[in-house]
Amino acid sequence: MTLAQSACKPQYSLGDEYVEAPPRCPGVYRFLDGEGQVLYVGKSIDMRSRIRSHYASSSQTERQKRMLHGTRRIDFRPTAGEAGALLLENAAIKREIPLYNRRQRSVRRLWSIVLTANAAGFLQPELESFSLEGLDVRAAYGSYSSRYHARQAMDKLARSEQLCPGVLGLERGKGPCFQRQIGRCQGACVGGEAPDAHNARLQSALASRRLSAWPITTPVLLRELAEKPDMHQPAQEYHLLHNWMYLGTYASPEAARAVDGAGGTMFDRDTHRILRATLGRGECDLLDLESMKAVDWPTGELIP
Repeated sequence: MTLAQSACKPQYSLGDEYVEAPPRCPGVYRFLDGEGQVLYVGKSIDMRSRIRSHYASSSQTERQKRMLHGTRRIDFRPTAGEAGALLLENAAIKREIPLYNRRQRSVRRLWSIVLTANAAGFLQPELESFSLEGLDVRAAYGSYSSRYHARQAMDKLARSEQLCPGVLGLERGKGPCFQRQIGRCQGACVGGEAPDAHNARLQSALASRRLSAWPITTPVLLRELAEKPDMHQPAQEYHLLHNWMYLGTYASPEAARAVDGAGGTMFDRDTHRILRATLGRGECDLLDLESMKAVDWPTGELIP
């Protein structure tokens, strides 16, 4: 008998209640050992299918087999939709640090790329660090855990896009840059490419990494509706957001208002990524916390 085959069938729970089978809806689930320690946190748009796949997989690693063997209970937290599952999973992993999750590092400072023009009119990247507490995210490019990683990303971008490391300030010296000498620079360092043309290519290359400023001055609610609510699933939920930060998920606007400001106050790169994608799709209503009026994205203006 293999380790995976000898794993005990776990109990299933929804908070304080035990259920016969995992819910068939979106949500977050936790694998717990006999002491109640969280071994793993996951999310799915169909938790029942996902749990079955954990046990049915024929390509389990030894690490996965040990996790399943040690699991005595699987707890479920149904959500109204995928956005809530993504936000709750990300927050839970960083708060609870499960033994078998791939480590998602929480950092207190990040580095980003800001563009400024030099005397010749060429935009140059400046690497700036910022604290994540009470962060007012400005228009910049990328978020990196260290200056080294930010510089590495900029060097790689310059090579792949044939940008000139000389005019970018990434390489010292006069005359043609090294990339020009090997045919991988379009000639900005020797007058072969005008500042406007080089700047346009630089901004285009960085566009997908743009870290936009949050356009709304007050907290907002992202209302998520369930398509076809399962018996255990909430019909709707409200995700409290401010300045690219996720402050919790609540059953009603009143519940969110009662704890406004009590949630986390740290900017998180993964939360930023989730919110950019979710807000960009426009699948959920964005509402002002106090007035409950609709908020336009990305302008941040109230819709009459």
